[in-house]
Amino acid sequence: MREEEIRIKGVTLSDGIAIGTPYLFHSSQEEVPPQFPIAIGEVDQEIARYRKALFSSKEDLESLQNSLEKEGSLDAVTIIDAHIEMLKDPLMTTHVEEKIRQMKQNTEAVFRSVMTEYENKFFAKTSDMFFQERLNDVLDLSKRILRNLDGKQKKPFFEIPDHSIIIAKILTPTETASLQADRSFGFITEKGGTNSHTALIARGKGIPFISQVDLSIFERMKKQIIVDGASGFVIVNPSLKTLSTYQKMKEKASSEVIALQQETYLQAETKDGFSVNLFANIGSACDVDLMHQFGGEGVGLFRTEYLFSGRDSLFSSEEEQSAIYSSVLKKAKGLPVVFRVFDVGADKYSHLFEELVAEGSPLTGVRGIRFLLQKRGLFKIQLRAIMRSASFGDARILLPFVSDTRELLLTKHLIEEARAELFREGVMVKESIPLGAMIELPAAVMMCDSISRECDFLSIGTNDLIQYTLGIDRSSNKTEDPFHPIHPGILRMVHRVLEVAKLELKPVTLCGEVASDPLLTSLLLGLGVTNFSCAPRFIPSIKKAIRSSTYAEAQALAEQALKQPTAEAIATLLS
Repeated sequence: MREEEIRIKGVTLSDGIAIGTPYLFHSSQEEVPPQFPIAIGEVDQEIARYRKALFSSKEDLESLQNSLEKEGSLDAVTIIDAHIEMLKDPLMTTHVEEKIRQMKQNTEAVFRSVMTEYENKFFAKTSDMFFQERLNDVLDLSKRILRNLDGKQKKPFFEIPDHSIIIAKILTPTETASLQADRSFGFITEKGGTNSHTALIARGKGIPFISQVDLSIFERMKKQIIVDGASGFVIVNPSLKTLSTYQKMKEKASSEVIALQQETYLQAETKDGFSVNLFANIGSACDVDLMHQFGGEGVGLFRTEYLFSGRDSLFSSEEEQSAIYSSVLKKAKGLPVVFRVFDVGADKYSHLFEELVAEGSPLTGVRGIRFLLQKRGLFKIQLRAIMRSASFGDARILLPFVSDTRELLLTKHLIEEARAELFREGVMVKESIPLGAMIELPAAVMMCDSISRECDFLSIGTNDLIQYTLGIDRSSNKTEDPFHPIHPGILRMVHRVLEVAKLELKPVTLCGEVASDPLLTSLLLGLGVTNFSCAPRFIPSIKKAIRSSTYAEAQALAEQALKQPTAEAIATLLS
């Protein structure tokens, strides 16, 4: 007699369907290395062994990064780059070597002692998700170094069979990145948030992933499991009928992927002839190739701070920045490229600036344009670099975290200073470069009429707009809610910005995760969005959603949605 089907509700971190057998992976159960004294004459030998482990770890990560670049896993490439840069940190190099000389113990014991001390000093007293993610990266790298010191341990996932559902308390970013998506894996974990590095990598690879699940049921289980990323359900011991249904759904999804690839270069146009522009969000020069591959019409958001992830400064020189920006513009082949200037603050790259580390709240205060106007030397160098590269294509400048027109006026003044300097130095620059403002604060929404008059275009950053409007920390598992993007207040804010910009004859681009959700495309189109910007791999699915809609139906849907009192009511309308 067949056992009863069991359904367990979790939180979806990556969409999709996976069908397979459970594989218990004890990622979080790191073995405690042995500890023993060493003679004075063995110290140099231990330090040499440690340096060799660091070098091997760097080689591992570079090899992994090359594979990820070929896959097009953009977020993963950036995250692994940060791990490579961490290997150069004095904490990982000179500090550990000094400790080996002082403690006169084997390297494994000394290294683990240093990492434990670091964890207790900087992370033990905070539960903030941003800092916890930083800690996860450090621990992930620590495990790799210890494996290379051992020299005998196999790499994670080396012997896991294809079509396995990997079950772990927690998965690290590099463990996730080392998996090949075409081996049909799925993930179930006890811990993990939608904005964790592990989740970002899983989404980039298209691996279905559900978290916040009690793992006790899987301890002795060998039965078939289904991971349904759409509903957030894990189905244990599925009935023959359920299994058949999900197999058909999986086949249909695969067919749709092939169909999307065939539509890549078709026009993003509704069935009644309304055209839409689809741009790409990118973070490196190589991402421009993916923008072309997926049929993007330009770069709607280039996150310039991503170029310097993991470094101990935001730039090496004006020349280096200019070379990178020029390369991006050349690769874009005349398509527009919107360079968002450094979006730095206590929640991003705070380790680069002492005053940000000391700031009380990482989610408010000095960040984005506020930070840059306090660091005008740094800001001007970036503006000069963009202006020097602008002759190679259609460059545009975007300011993050704008709250009023004063920030735009000060930036304009700085741009004119930079232009005059370059002219005196004999550098030919364009007479003007379009300047835009990110609308991601409630204050900016209320001031969008004044702001739009002082710039050439607007970009709505829905991720931060949701966070600051609803008073939530989007990096926290406790505040995750699928209804946040369609909260009535958020939709009305987006609609207001679009209506005001229309009156001011200024184009608006919608960025953020909302722009990459095909279930919301028709609604956003009806609200007045004509420019979408999302990760390159989402462009085909957004294009299909547009080509499947009519503009008249989208307007009617938006009109109804704006009248609804709750997000749940809007969700019902969309369904």
